[in-house]
Amino acid sequence: KVGLASYLFASIIGIPLGVLSAVKRGSVWDYIARGFALFGQALPVFWLGIMLILIFSVQLRWLPTGTLGEGMFSWKHYVMPTVTLGWIASATYLRLTRSSMLEVLDSEYVKLARAKGVSNNAVIWKHAFRNALIAPLTFSSLLLTGFITGAVVTETIFSIPGLGRLAFEAINNNDFPIMVGTVLVFTGMYVGFNFITDLLYAYIDPRIRYA
Repeated sequence: KVGLASYLFASIIGIPLGVLSAVKRGSVWDYIARGFALFGQALPVFWLGIMLILIFSVQLRWLPTGTLGEGMFSWKHYVMPTVTLGWIASATYLRLTRSSMLEVLDSEYVKLARAKGVSNNAVIWKHAFRNALIAPLTFSSLLLTGFITGAVVTETIFSIPGLGRLAFEAINNNDFPIMVGTVLVFTGMYVGFNFITDLLYAYIDPRIRYA
């Protein structure tokens, strides 16, 4: 759950901000988005997780922390792990989307669409955005695999029992059957997500579909 929630958090925050930054290039929104991306990629995951616990759990007492226990199905237990795990990914999404959108917006077919009088929204979302999704989509397969398998640091900080933490404990305990099992699961998920990504490539880019 934490992995999927972190993936959705990163996508919902990073991709729209990347589009906004590219469309409003050179504006205040662009500088804010770029600052968020720089700040997000500079923060260590363990530091961010500890700060969230100190502020929202210890000081403000808004969110619970520690083991899930009886409240394991409460949405409040997933807020801080989701933000911690998805923060850096959202910053990476922002930079990739912004870079791709800037490249597409400067392309000839976008200039032709503008010359024909196509509305700005249609140019952005129908012509530019779809073609700019290739780079973020490539990153998504690797990102989703890492989120599902779990981040060892995040799982340790928030006491979340996940595959990443299980693999880490198996290495420390020399538990070879568990190590082999987790490696097989990780490999299978990696191959599966890359296969889905290839199918999405064909859907987004007709040149791949008809090649």
